[in-house]
Amino acid sequence: MSLVVSETAAPGIARIAINRPDKRNAVSPEARNDLIDAVTEALRDKAVRSIVIGSTAGHFCAGGDIDSMTGLDVASGRVRMKDNHRLVRLLAEAEKPIVAGVEGFAMGAGAGIALLCDAIVLAESGALGFPFFRIGLTPDYGILFTLPRRVGSAKARQILLRARMLKGKDAVDFGLADELVPDGGAEARAIELAQELAEMPPHVFALTKRHLAMEPQTLEAALEMEALSQSLAFVGGELAEGRAAFAEKRKPKFR
Repeated sequence: MSLVVSETAAPGIARIAINRPDKRNAVSPEARNDLIDAVTEALRDKAVRSIVIGSTAGHFCAGGDIDSMTGLDVASGRVRMKDNHRLVRLLAEAEKPIVAGVEGFAMGAGAGIALLCDAIVLAESGALGFPFFRIGLTPDYGILFTLPRRVGSAKARQILLRARMLKGKDAVDFGLADELVPDGGAEARAIELAQELAEMPPHVFALTKRHLAMEPQTLEAALEMEALSQSLAFVGGELAEGRAAFAEKRKPKFR
């Protein structure tokens, strides 16, 4: 059985999900590697305009597979983390839109994967949790970078230092997720949102994602990046299409 499901959810939309139902989709090294392969393929495929990270068997991801953490020393632990960072960088640096559809648990590494996406759709009984301290670990999967940027430093501090889990409406109110939907509907809404993002001009979308990833920065650095990215946009075909659509009073077609 494949440890990752990869399929076409809608025209131009790739759906990818860990497939370890007996482990509530916990991330083993093998599942991580399969996930890297699936995301890499989707990012390289010109027919794929947007990606949905979804769920199988009612859960997004229960975190890292604790059983696979036995027998590690400092050297092998560091190698494991460097391998995890391949996935973190792949998601964080992706130029295509990525949307998480979270049913059930997104704990630890699962929460980290969700936070690396451009948007998170959460089912009403779904939860994002950060239980690292409860098992004697520090936060990983880029969470110390992504969480403060999503909820702010003060909230991130309280979430991590208290090893909190936030469920449903509480997670949305806290800023951890963007939309709340009835149970069973997270992926359907994530696919709709992915289709909406897929209609955005891909070149300037990618430039803006890179700019946002550099925050916080000084005003001068922000303005320099703005000048660079906008000058590239001025000479791109997306501006020409946008202007034509505006003049013709129609929806732009950027692809």
